[in-house]
Amino acid sequence: MPGILNPAVSSNRHRGQMRKSLNMLVSGPAATIADMAGDQGEVLWDQFVTVMLAAGPAQERASRYGDKPALFAGSREITHLEAPGVIDLRITRAGWSRVSADFSGDPAVCRDPARRDWIELHLHSIADLDRLSQLLATAMAANA
Repeated sequence: MPGILNPAVSSNRHRGQMRKSLNMLVSGPAATIADMAGDQGEVLWDQFVTVMLAAGPAQERASRYGDKPALFAGSREITHLEAPGVIDLRITRAGWSRVSADFSGDPAVCRDPARRDWIELHLHSIADLDRLSQLLATAMAANA
């Protein structure tokens, strides 16, 4: 019987197709830096969601601001994934005033005063989430 179980009787054409399929399984398509960044961004988003859910009740669903994942506290969108490793976080003025001394100089935190209640987080590793955990808890509490 030709095929995978008895390659000795497979046709040359069949062996060529098998070799090609095996090469794709072993090596896979070439990974790009963008693919790797996207995968890292998904891991960071998942970890970010875990930290936020530990800080308070929220539901994950589609963002109102585009085709991207978001967290909602009740009917209010409090955060969404903007790009791999880039997360928009809603923090009220009162919340920001409580933590700004500790986080305004953090390289992962970008605050544009024109955006009022939103700050942008640029995450590169899980260590960023550990360092920003108090900021995230404050944002969750401020939006509850």
